[in-house]
Amino acid sequence: MANTIKDILLDLLKTVGPSGSEERVINLFGQSIAPYVTEVKTDVTGNCIAHKTGSGSKVMLVAHADEVGLMIHYIDERGFLYFKEIGGVDTSLLPGQKISIEGINGSVIGVIGKKPIHLQDKTDSPRTINPEDLWIDIGAKDKKDAEQKVHIGQVATIISEPVLLSDKIVASKSLDDRIGLAILIAVAEKLGQTNADVYFVASAQEELGSVGAQTVTERILPDVGIAIDVTHATDYPTMSVVKDGDIKLGAGVVIAVGPNMHKSVSDKLLNVARKSNIPYQMEALPKRTGTDARAIQVAGTGAAAGLLSIPCRYMHTPNEVVSIADAESAVHLIIEYLRLYNN
Repeated sequence: MANTIKDILLDLLKTVGPSGSEERVINLFGQSIAPYVTEVKTDVTGNCIAHKTGSGSKVMLVAHADEVGLMIHYIDERGFLYFKEIGGVDTSLLPGQKISIEGINGSVIGVIGKKPIHLQDKTDSPRTINPEDLWIDIGAKDKKDAEQKVHIGQVATIISEPVLLSDKIVASKSLDDRIGLAILIAVAEKLGQTNADVYFVASAQEELGSVGAQTVTERILPDVGIAIDVTHATDYPTMSVVKDGDIKLGAGVVIAVGPNMHKSVSDKLLNVARKSNIPYQMEALPKRTGTDARAIQVAGTGAAAGLLSIPCRYMHTPNEVVSIADAESAVHLIIEYLRLYNN
């Protein structure tokens, strides 16, 4: 590969894209994948569709471009900003975080404030932190000063530079699902000749209910649609393998089975992994998945859906953790699947 998955991933992680404001991520994805496909388009929902034409089965590979974030909804008289959460944010992790707001004239840096522990009433019983208990301090003198920098409805994300915990282990925000986008780009680059008619899709607004995946599935009408996302690793303290399954970092891509996944798709992915000696793990999902696979399955008249996942520790926190080795096994599996089953 001209670029390693690590290189591709680090570029994607440095790009901001909360749900509904994924444009920068979508543009970077389109530019990165364009040399390896026939055409690249962006639809009205904000999905990026990269098409590699072929005469075989129509296969759609989807990874979502968006991340969780915050939206400004009130500015008080002293210039402090209040926010609502975009997607599944763990509010308890927000106090003290540095954030970047997509302001009127560019990025505005702020910190999320909370009353210090010294001044808290010790007689109060512990309680859950709500967004309204927190605020964003941008150093404004007053409301007028703040409104010259930020207006209601602008979005913000936590500042978290990606770091390598080891050669293969990455920690960063938005690995859910920038790792999936990196996998799609790597597959497109390495795929070479195949009869499969392949659509590589960076979907919009997955964190708000797979909005983009539904519209793009109805547009493309694929024979098979496979979502590439993250799943909860269970190899760290407080996790239960009995309750949550046995999913480890570095043990390979995760192949999901369950009602949202078409049995033939899951069976073929498992068969390819076994025949090609590709490291893999299995995940049983007896209920609806929280991924684009659900939307792929039911959009329009439906499509044969599959789900491949990368184990992720600490999902939806400022420092999610994944292994590049698992992404590499996903790339290998997808390429062999396309070559063997979609001619």
